[in-house]
Amino acid sequence: MENNCALNDYCETILNIVMDVIEDIIIIHDSEYTIVWMNNAGLKAFNMKIEDVIGSHCHSLFCRSTPCDDCPIPRVITHGSIEKSERIIPTQKESYDCTSTPVRDEDGNIQMVVQHLRAKPAPKKAAAKKMA
Repeated sequence: MENNCALNDYCETILNIVMDVIEDIIIIHDSEYTIVWMNNAGLKAFNMKIEDVIGSHCHSLFCRSTPCDDCPIPRVITHGSIEKSERIIPTQKESYDCTSTPVRDEDGNIQMVVQHLRAKPAPKKAAAKKMA
């Protein structure tokens, strides 16, 4: 039993290291919009501390008291499919491509949703002014 606990701690440590070196934002939610984990890129983008994020509702990150009108989480939970959308982070006024993916338990029930947000590239200025 003690070896299993040590292995689980080691695996969790490795997973956190890997997720924190990813420059894109990774947020894990439960089915009630509650954040259960966020990587360092997300904390930095939202200008938050992990202790202020875990247990909060994801819509609070977007300065809302209720779920966003275009929130992909209900669609992921209802349809069980991967959803793609666009999100704008209020603290940055920057647009992100968002992929929301269901995480299922061994019985196929959706337990969590993983959101991967990648900053959209800045538009090139009219193709560098038609190559000058």
